Amino acid sequence: MVIEARHLAEPLDQFMNTRLHIRNTLSVRCMKAQSTPNQVSSDRSYKWVVLLITTVGAFMTPLDGSIVSIALPSIASSLQIDFATVIWVPTSYLLFLSVLLLSYGRLADIRGRRMPFIFGFALFTAASVLCATSQTGLQLIFFRSLQGMGAAFIAATSPAIVTDVFPSRERGKVLGINAMAVYIGLSVGPTLGGALVQSLGWRWIFFINLPIGIFVIAMSLLRLKESVTLSGRERFDLLGAGTFSVSLTALLLALTLGPGYGWMTFGITSLFLISGAVFILFVVIERRMGKEAMLDMSLFLRNRLFAAANLSAFLNYTSYFGSGLLMSFYLQRVLGFGPAEAGLILLSMPLIMSFLSPVSGWLSDRFGSRLLSSAGMALMCLGLFMFSTLSVDSSRLDVIVRLLVLGVGMGVFSSPNTSAVMGSVEKDRLGVAAGTLATMRFMGQSMSLAVMGAVAATAIPSKILSDLFVGLRSEAGAVMAEAFVEGIRRAFLVSGFISALGIFTSLVRGKGK
Repeated sequence: MVIEARHLAEPLDQFMNTRLHIRNTLSVRCMKAQSTPNQVSSDRSYKWVVLLITTVGAFMTPLDGSIVSIALPSIASSLQIDFATVIWVPTSYLLFLSVLLLSYGRLADIRGRRMPFIFGFALFTAASVLCATSQTGLQLIFFRSLQGMGAAFIAATSPAIVTDVFPSRERGKVLGINAMAVYIGLSVGPTLGGALVQSLGWRWIFFINLPIGIFVIAMSLLRLKESVTLSGRERFDLLGAGTFSVSLTALLLALTLGPGYGWMTFGITSLFLISGAVFILFVVIERRMGKEAMLDMSLFLRNRLFAAANLSAFLNYTSYFGSGLLMSFYLQRVLGFGPAEAGLILLSMPLIMSFLSPVSGWLSDRFGSRLLSSAGMALMCLGLFMFSTLSVDSSRLDVIVRLLVLGVGMGVFSSPNTSAVMGSVEKDRLGVAAGTLATMRFMGQSMSLAVMGAVAATAIPSKILSDLFVGLRSEAGAVMAEAFVEGIRRAFLVSGFISALGIFTSLVRGKGK
């Protein structure tokens, strides 16, 4: 009987053990599903919530930038600030963006991306209100610097958040949608900014950020989840971040102040030397830090796609970004258009960019980024050389045609190039990739303002240039207009050659993965 009972008990024990094993296995899988960040991408509704939040965020910062460009003549006249001061209104914003992006991107990879993203929007929104209440040029420049700090948090985390929750086969499409939002912001900016400046005054171009910022902050607090596994084992490369910031700040200060103080003066040459020496120190530090470095040098030394695509982005923005500032003054001071009409004319470039960006992103998912990005750079090169043929008698149509060619080139270039950069690194380096690409972009924008302003100044006497920006007519209007147009011709010629170099760097990137 004992033997029979034992034989009866064995199948029952096997059944219970099997049941327990299945239950434990299912429990472990459920726990992994709940704790693994990448499982977020399997939630279809959550993916589109993330895309909505980051897309609205992508709309906000370029909206602010394009509105400021169209309003600069009115700001210069209202606050009575000359060329040397007014150029710092956009430059201070770009300076802090460029300096902080890479550090923020690496910090987000280690500590998480959700809270930096939300904090960036809060800071950007608060600084926008402070900009609107500025009473002097120095106050406005300081508050624009705070805006740049907030925008750096947004730009360093947003592409990484999107890339992390969408599979690689959809990466180009969703980044194209994000890029479309950027260009819609650029499109709305000149028109909305021109209307606001003409009807309510330039201060309202900053107040417009308040409702957008509140919406994004509320949505992010309610729906956005953390997409990084916080191990706490990696430490932030503080020394690398510090040396990089000092080197880049010295370089951008030298490029921006050089035209006013003279390139060979002691102060400017000292800034260039400091920038070079500290950058060498930064490279040494990063090589010794290994995997804990803020910037993994192997991304540039061993990843040709990453290096070439980032360099192409830098040359792209260096070549064309300053054109918006020059065209704003050209349309309003030389051709005599009001802010609203000038905004409508400038609308043509970002409008075509917003249409083409998702299309080129979709095409890059199927055919790769190399040929598309290179073709876009070639079109931009053509458009910039066309700008160098403008005159004091050019018509509204002449300007629009050139803006459309430039817009088509940018729309074809941007999304494939961004997708190439983000797809060339592992997931734990997405923040660094996003920060590096954004750093290249904003460094290029800063250098574009500096280079195009410096080249234009070679044809314009400083007195005429200052009067032009403030809105005075101290000399004959025709003389001032001719000098300014000759200056922008030279600036666009130099920009055209910079974009031609970008065609080469885009072609040598390889096909990618």
